[in-house]
Amino acid sequence: MSLNVLSLFAGIGGLDLGLERAGMTTVGQVEIDPYCRSVLTRHFPEVPRHDDVRTAAAWWRSRPRPRVDLVCGGFPCQPFSSAGRRRGIGDPRWGWPWMRDVLDAVRPRYVLIENVAALLGYVEAFSIVFDDLSRRGFAVEWSVVSACVVGAPHPRRRLFVLAYPDGVDEPAGLGVGD
Repeated sequence: MSLNVLSLFAGIGGLDLGLERAGMTTVGQVEIDPYCRSVLTRHFPEVPRHDDVRTAAAWWRSRPRPRVDLVCGGFPCQPFSSAGRRRGIGDPRWGWPWMRDVLDAVRPRYVLIENVAALLGYVEAFSIVFDDLSRRGFAVEWSVVSACVVGAPHPRRRLFVLAYPDGVDEPAGLGVGD
């Protein structure tokens, strides 16, 4: 079974590439940075893209589009990262509400979020994400993965959150148990 993916905060498409290698199909990308969009255009020439996640819901609904099975993305990490100012949900770049708006518009079966592990230390932000997903009928699992476990020469720790329909023991088609 192939899942259709809408990628938010797509960057240069690293997460998209990994999901495609797992057998999924990228059907849309949203990225604000012009250079990153040029890289996406080169590597994903057939995929429609948009430039602002804050207006992505309207863009997606503006014409007939394929169903979206999975919305993925890593909303800006600067509000939580040691490289940022650590303002948490008070930071104007707190992008979860924009991602949540897209989820409400496209109603995917699955959600995959990637972010800095430091997000776990912001209990209010982490609770908002989990509560919002739960209210939308998702069960939520999360894990922190260090880049070195997949062969990178550094420990960069990343948080991955997977949301799937509540009441489902194992997300089918996402590689769990496949």
